[in-house]
Amino acid sequence: MPCWATSHDFCEKYQLVYLPEFDISEDKLDDKKPPIRIRDWYCARSDCGCEYKISVRLIADDKETELDAWNFTDNREEGSDWIKVKHVFKGYPSGVRYVEFKHGGQDTKNWAGHFGAKMTNSGVFVGKKRSNKKKRAVREKLGKNLLKNPCASSELEGWEIVSNGGDGWCCEAEPAGCKPIKEVNEDAEGESCWSTSHQECEKKQVIDLGFEGFDSHYMDESRPEIKVSEWFGSRGDAGCSYWLKVRLLNSDMETVDEREVKETKDAEGDWYKVEENFTGYGPGVRFIEYSHGGSDTCSWAGHFGAKITCSFVGVVAEAESSSSSSSSSSSSSSDEN
Repeated sequence: MPCWATSHDFCEKYQLVYLPEFDISEDKLDDKKPPIRIRDWYCARSDCGCEYKISVRLIADDKETELDAWNFTDNREEGSDWIKVKHVFKGYPSGVRYVEFKHGGQDTKNWAGHFGAKMTNSGVFVGKKRSNKKKRAVREKLGKNLLKNPCASSELEGWEIVSNGGDGWCCEAEPAGCKPIKEVNEDAEGESCWSTSHQECEKKQVIDLGFEGFDSHYMDESRPEIKVSEWFGSRGDAGCSYWLKVRLLNSDMETVDEREVKETKDAEGDWYKVEENFTGYGPGVRFIEYSHGGSDTCSWAGHFGAKITCSFVGVVAEAESSSSSSSSSSSSSSDEN
C-alpha cells in the first residue's frame, strides 16, 4: 500500500482544494452549507515511535481569510496500527471556497532516514453520509460467498488457470480415492471437487469488491472482517501438497494484507478444512485475489494430488477495527461520499 513517510525533523505538506472546481456551486456552499468531511490515516513504524499532526482550514475566495479551522496532534509508540482521524465541518460561515489540508510528522528517536509518521488515504469530501440504500445493499451481501463456482460444480468456470502442471487440473463429480466430502462437511453443495496432478497446478479468482457492492468508503471506514475457507483432501493411495494464498489488494493491485497456508498430507484419503480471517487491515482494500493449488508427492501420472472444494470468501461482519478514530469538538461521521 503506497504511503508517505516522514523523517527525523518535522516534515509537512499541504494541498489547497478549490471546491467550486468539483461541481460544488458557491450558492450551495453559502445557502445549504453541506458537511465538509476530512479524513486521514497515519501510523508509526514497528521499530520507532512518531509524532503526527493535521490542520485543516476553510478559507474564503481571497485564499487568505480563515473562516473555520481544525487541528489534531497525536504521538504513537512503535508498532502502532493504522489510525483513522476524521472531522466534519458543519454550520460554517458563508464564503467558504477553499479547503487547506495540511499534515505532517516526524520520528521520536531522531534517527537518520524515514522512521517518522506514515500517512495515506487522505480525503476531503462534501455532502451527506452514504445513503440507506447503499447500506442495505451492503447488509444483503454480508456473509455471501463472493467466489464463482466454489465447489467445481461447473468444472473450471469462473477460474483463471495459472499453472496446469503434469496432467493438469481435473474435475471430479465424486472424489476419487477419497471419502465423500459430505461425510465431513454436511453443508457441501455436492460431491464435486477439483484434483491436481504430479506437477504444480494453480488457479485463481480476483474479486472486485466495488462491483460486489462494498464501495471504497465502506471498506476504508468499516474495515469489515473478511473470512476465507475451503476443504482439501488427499487420496488413500498417494500423499499430496496443498497451498492457499489470499491477498487483499488496493486499486493499483498492490498487497495491503495477505494470508498463506501450506500443507503436506500422507495417503490418508481424508478431508481437511482451512480457515483464515482478515481483521485490522489498512485502508485502501479494493480487490481480493484468491489462489490455490497443489500436487501429489509421488510423481504419479494422472490425478493423485490434492483435491479441493467448498472454497469461500465472504465479508462476514462489520467488525470493529483494532485502530480507533480520533475525537474532535465537531460531530463526525463514519461515512464519506
